[in-house]
Amino acid sequence: MQVLKENVKEKIYQAAIEEFYKKGFLKAKMQDIAKKAGISVGLTYSYYNNKEDLFAAIVGPIYKEIIQPMENEEGRDSEIGDPSNLFEQESVFLLQLLRQKREIFLILIDRSKGTRFEKAKEQIINVTKEHIKRQLSPKVNSQIFKIDEAFYHILANNFIEGLLEIARHYQGSQWAENMLKMLTHQFFYGVSGFHR
Repeated sequence: MQVLKENVKEKIYQAAIEEFYKKGFLKAKMQDIAKKAGISVGLTYSYYNNKEDLFAAIVGPIYKEIIQPMENEEGRDSEIGDPSNLFEQESVFLLQLLRQKREIFLILIDRSKGTRFEKAKEQIINVTKEHIKRQLSPKVNSQIFKIDEAFYHILANNFIEGLLEIARHYQGSQWAENMLKMLTHQFFYGVSGFHR
């Protein structure tokens, strides 16, 4: 039985990030990943069953990191208080995402066609929509505004697209922080116009 080495697994993982980022899931090849990692193709299968398994090992954790907090927040709304505090907390998470996992985030969203993650963007938009709805609905002046489900979807889509544009055009940590501040500020204070 072959002894699996953590450093070899990490080389495969890093090489796969590069390949998936450049080519996407469909065009990336295990042979190219193995070559970039400096190992034989056969050895990659000792660590990952197939290309989809390797892809899931890369994007699965970040997918959960993004989705689970928003799915699990229902019922916590009363604990949050001022929504601007929530945006502040989320900005810290999003900035960390952009600084440390930007390429993996973009692989998940833009380069996952042909995998079980190919609808990740839609799923992230949907949980973001529900998140926005939970935060905004109780505060909407219903005498003036009749907000349709589609409006919450538009808000969520716009926010996620803004975040993706920051990730796609990333120009460094300070730049991303400034852009994210402007995006969340515009988003928060723009939607606060609907408050009572």
